[in-house]
Amino acid sequence: MTLRDAPTEADVLVVGAGLAGLRAARDLAEQGHRVVVLEARDRVGGRGFTAPLGGRLAELGGSWFTPEHREVRAELARYGLAVRDYPPLAHARWFTGGELRQGFPVPFAELAAFEAILSRVLGDAAAHAAGDTSIGAPSAAAYIDAFNPPPATRDFLVGWWQLMGGAPPERGAIADVLGSIAGHGGLSGLVTCLAHGPADGWSALAKALAASPGVAVRLDQRVVAIDVDDAGVTCHVEDGALRARAGVIAVPLNCLPHISITPALPERVREAAGANAGAAVKVVLLARGVEQHGIAVGHAPDLHLRWWYADDEVNGCTRLTGFGWRDQRFDPASRAHVEAVLAMVFPEAELVDWAFHDWNADPDARGTWLTAPAADIDRVAATRFAPTGRIAFAGSDVAHEEAGWFEGALRSGAEAARYLGRSILGAAISTAPVGTHS
Repeated sequence: MTLRDAPTEADVLVVGAGLAGLRAARDLAEQGHRVVVLEARDRVGGRGFTAPLGGRLAELGGSWFTPEHREVRAELARYGLAVRDYPPLAHARWFTGGELRQGFPVPFAELAAFEAILSRVLGDAAAHAAGDTSIGAPSAAAYIDAFNPPPATRDFLVGWWQLMGGAPPERGAIADVLGSIAGHGGLSGLVTCLAHGPADGWSALAKALAASPGVAVRLDQRVVAIDVDDAGVTCHVEDGALRARAGVIAVPLNCLPHISITPALPERVREAAGANAGAAVKVVLLARGVEQHGIAVGHAPDLHLRWWYADDEVNGCTRLTGFGWRDQRFDPASRAHVEAVLAMVFPEAELVDWAFHDWNADPDARGTWLTAPAADIDRVAATRFAPTGRIAFAGSDVAHEEAGWFEGALRSGAEAARYLGRSILGAAISTAPVGTHS
């Protein structure tokens, strides 16, 4: 369906059908407002993207939610979607100092330095959580190098950065890891907090939200310009335009510079647009011969996936997830490249199949989860994204709480709907339907 076939008026236009935009749309429709969601892709869900892999599900975008994520759990329960509780880890291995290790992450000779450095990291995490804004500003690389760690210890720290930092360590601020350590009970908490997921995938939740009564979702409609005036908002796409009383911009932060907005957004927003340093690579694999429920962590110049999770095993195939960051030397579409990196951490494995999505090249993502740029963590501060007139912002990139998570996306969508309903829209002018998901 094109916009020429669609209604020309709405109370609210939502740009982006990720979980944030869909939550805002659902909540606004429940207030009695007519809502149209414009989505550039041919699917809903944004960076929540569940795909089939060998008869099973693969989360090509975000995977987990934590025990503290109440909004995710509530939304899944609302739509009757089951929660999968991940079992405790049963084993771990480490690629550090050029060797694959079981047991200790570093050789015995480095244990004293390893312990001392981890103690300092925990202290820094506490100081960061208490409000020390300087301690989280350096790049992860600069922060790690300042310890002058021995080789295997450095490799461990870089691998651990990969767990929460979605950018090369030279580009991403250490604040992301320090905040996660403080928020989830220490270094081990970075793993144990990854405890839950939707049993049917994040795409199932997105589809349920998109089917909400009173919400019209228009796919394949990339918004190229937004005009705002005293009376309303106009969104322009290639084949037309829609007019509404208010709008929600719920696109990834790095997509904002590619939408022409008149009048210009406040400087606080313009400075942040495009500043997300997140550039992760995620590959989901099926492999034979790998023990289920474990992790592998480490670093080496040619170890392009530095943090691994071995999930469940079915009929002899274990589902694996590997994380790295964008590197021209690694092509996740190449079987040879994927097999080579798999062999470094799981030499016993036989690759069966794999899947990935290139979020960095995707014009509707232009990066991965929120990672603050080194030396400029304020550039992506959530306070920059307070509503401006008839426009509210939503998305995990701009969330005031749990930024970078789907929990943050859902909370920000709810906040956007509350703001517009309270401050701009008031009582609903119509509850007439505006169409259906197409």
